[in-house]
Amino acid sequence: MPNYLSLVMQVAADEGVEITFSQARYAARRIEKRDDAKDAIDPYAYVLQHWDETGETAIRNVQDERNKAAAARRLAVAA
Repeated sequence: MPNYLSLVMQVAADEGVEITFSQARYAARRIEKRDDAKDAIDPYAYVLQHWDETGETAIRNVQDERNKAAAARRLAVAA
């Protein structure tokens, strides 16, 4: 049986996808369950299918807005 965790981490690194260890472990477990159920899947397709650059950009934009608002509040209090 292949080591799915290292495989998922390698695929993510090869494709330049930032993935946390827990995300990789979760993906590896799902792949293992599917493999146990005899559903063959391609690990490259699985990792890339769940990558959403638009969502990452949206989250980054919201966080930037919150940080700017917090900085403005801090500056208003200090003045």
